[in-house]
Formats: sequence, C-alpha cells, structure tokens
Amino acid sequence: MFFKRSTSFVKGIRFRLTLVYSSLFGLFICVFAYVLLKQNLQFARQTFDSALFNFAIDISAQLEKTPLPLVEEFRMPERELEKEFPFTLQETYYLVKSLEGEVLLRGGNEAYRVSDIPYSQEISSEKDYTHRFLDLNENNQDYRAVNLKVTTREGKIIILQVSTPTSLLHEELQQDMALILILIPTLILFSSILSYILAGNALTPIRELIKSTQTIAATNLSRRVPEPQTGDEISELTTTFNTLLGRLEKSWKAQENFVANASHQLNTPLAIIKGELDVLESKERSLEDHERFRKSLREELLRLTALVQQMLLISRVEAGLESFSFRPVRIDEVLLAVTSRLSSRAKEKKITIRFNMEDLENDLLEIKGERQLLECLFENMVENAIKYSPTESMVSLQIEENKNSLVVTIQDEGEGMSSEQFQMIIHSRFQRATHLLPGTGIGLSIANKIAEHHGAVITYLQIERGSQFQVKFPKKIV
Repeated sequence: MFFKRSTSFVKGIRFRLTLVYSSLFGLFICVFAYVLLKQNLQFARQTFDSALFNFAIDISAQLEKTPLPLVEEFRMPERELEKEFPFTLQETYYLVKSLEGEVLLRGGNEAYRVSDIPYSQEISSEKDYTHRFLDLNENNQDYRAVNLKVTTREGKIIILQVSTPTSLLHEELQQDMALILILIPTLILFSSILSYILAGNALTPIRELIKSTQTIAATNLSRRVPEPQTGDEISELTTTFNTLLGRLEKSWKAQENFVANASHQLNTPLAIIKGELDVLESKERSLEDHERFRKSLREELLRLTALVQQMLLISRVEAGLESFSFRPVRIDEVLLAVTSRLSSRAKEKKITIRFNMEDLENDLLEIKGERQLLECLFENMVENAIKYSPTESMVSLQIEENKNSLVVTIQDEGEGMSSEQFQMIIHSRFQRATHLLPGTGIGLSIANKIAEHHGAVITYLQIERGSQFQVKFPKKIV
C-alpha cells in the first residue's frame, strides 16, 4: 500500500524508494552496531577480568612466600608497578581473610574499599575451585571482585579478595555508545543521499518514457517510445507500451475509417429517402404512387441496412482479430453454405451456380480461419459475380490445390473490369464497378481485408467472357 498512495510530503516514487532503502539500511546498521557493541563489551569484560585475575595471582604468589602470622610484613611486588592494566593499581583494594572471616591483611586504595565481599567457607573442600568473580555495588559504585583460594607456606588455606571499580568499563561503553549515536545517523544520511541519487538514475528511463508519451496524441499515434537496450523491466515496459500504442493506432484508424465511411456512404441513401418523402408529401398521391414510393423506400432501407452491417464488420476486422476465434475450417463447407444462401438471388436472374472441386482429401480442404469471416469473404465475391453477370448466365466455383497454395476460383460471365479498376476498388472502398446496379460498394474491400488477415491473396484476371477471381490460401495456414 505504501507504493500505491501518495501524500503531500511524498510526491514521487523516487522519494519513497529512498525512504525504503534508507530504512532498511538503518535497520541493518542498527542490528550490526548492537551485535558489535555487545561483542566488544564482552571482550572488554573478559580482558578486564583477565587483568584482575592476573593481578590477584601475582599477589597470591607473594602471599605464598610470606610466613604466618607475619602477614602484615607483606609487600606488593615491585614488578606490579610496571604492568599496564585496564585499571590503575591505585584504584584497587584487596583483603586477605581466613576461612573463618578474620581479616588478616588489608591493602590498596581505601577510597575504593568494599566492606563485605562474600565468599564460601566450603572453599577448602572444593578441590577444583580456584577463583570466582563477583559483581558488587556499594555507595552507588559498581565493583568487580574476585575471590582466590591461596595456600600458604604452612599449608593453611586463606582467601584473597581483590576488587576494583568498573568505571573504566562504563566509560568505554559510553564512548562506544556516543560513537554509534554519531556514526549511525551520519551513515543513514549519506546512504539516503546516495540512494536518492541512484534512484534518480535508475528512474531516468521512466522519466524519458513519460516525456515521450506526453508528446503522443490521437493525431500522432504512429510515434513510438525509444526502447532502451537494457533488457530489464523498464525495457519490457517500453516494449509493452509500444505494443499498446500499435493497438490503439489500429483501433483509432478503424474508428476514423468508420466515421469517414459512414459520413460518406450513409449520406446517399438517407438523401434519397428524404427526397422520396419530400416528393411523396408534395401533393396528393394515388394508391399506385404510394405503392411505388413504398417499394422504393424499402429498397433504400434494405441497402442502408446492408451498408451498416458491412461497415460494422469491416471496422471490427480492422480493429483487430482478438474477437474472432481461428480454428480449422472446411473451405468446401463454407462455399456450400454461401451458395445455398445466394441461390434465391441467382434464380431471380436465372443464373446457374456450378461448383467444381478436385478430388481432394479432407485434410487438404481444411484451413485455419474464422468461419464467419470466410463466409463473408466468399459471400461478397459470389454475390458480386451474380450481380454483375447477365441473365441466364453461369457462375462457377472451383477448389484446387497447387504446389504452394489452396486456390478458390470464382468466375462469372459479366462485363469485367480492367486491372487498374480492380486495384482501385479493392484498396479504395465504396467505389463500385458500375453505378447502374444496387450495392454498398465495399464488398471487394471487405473480402480483401479478410483475406489479408488469413494470409491469403485475391487476384483478378479479365478473361474473354467475364471475370475470374482467385483467392489463394498459402500452405502454411492450410
């Protein structure tokens, strides 16, 4: 949710990425500093205890040489004054006690005197016992003490107790804490600045993408955003965006074509209908006139309906094939369905439809396509053949296979057209071969567009008597 919402303080993903990275780095450095501080304190304590124990050992070695009861003749070894400890000798205080608790010797700095250092009287029976450390507090001062079992020259067991304040450890801890409190915010600050710079560099392609897309409008959808050759998610995003622009451009052109075609083609039948109604209402008409006008209006409405249906279909095809499902289709079944629907129109002009098909196996008659589109393709072409053929003539359909394609041939006995006229009609919509016959004028254009989506090619050949159209489906989609 953090990346989906933006407040007045967080206006961009760059700042939020910096905040996340800095927070993660801060958490990591805090955990690392805690572990390091704990390990350092433990090491300092071990060093402190080792020095305290070594100091106690040196004193015990001198005690072992001192005869009883002349313990008061004990003198600190001179070599101890030359040693370096984590504490100074002037801060130590030591006691020598008997097992019964009688103080046999005192020494050291009285300012750091500890009144009672507990010990166990069962020390003599503990064969493995050598020393034991204790933490004490007296007069709000923390001390570290050690009890050491010492055997005198006479074989008597006495207890040596040495204590020293732990102020040095506390000072070291405070110094480490102060260093951490200064170092961690400084590191986080520098990491935040560096993260902000790196995040800005990483987001540079996105800013370029935004800058490029801001210049793209409906009038220049053919423009594309430069794709960075980085091979990362930003490159993938740019490629996806360009693909989206391609689909938008295709849909926009289809919409523009639909609007242009509608404004051009719908105007004629609507003007005719309006004119017919104006003439009808200009004066009183007989029943015969009403019947004639009704028949004329019905023909124009049928033509208008067919025109709208054709325009909607071609717009759907131009917008893309996502709404169509391509699957294996028998081309002979498509042609039989088309000729069955158009048989009544052929009978009106006494035209015979002849269907010739080579002896092809069923697998060779299958192509991968959309049945509705294929039926529309051949229905337009067969309907044109019937429309422009003279009465009592023949329209022939033939399916054959050659080396590279499956070919459907449609031949009529009409007047035909030139190759230039064919190219003009098939690529420039709404131009009919003759204006003497009814029609929408977009049949061949729709057929050509459908053929292109199926990888097929429509060719035209003017023969001695009529026209011959061929639709060639390549073997790769057969």
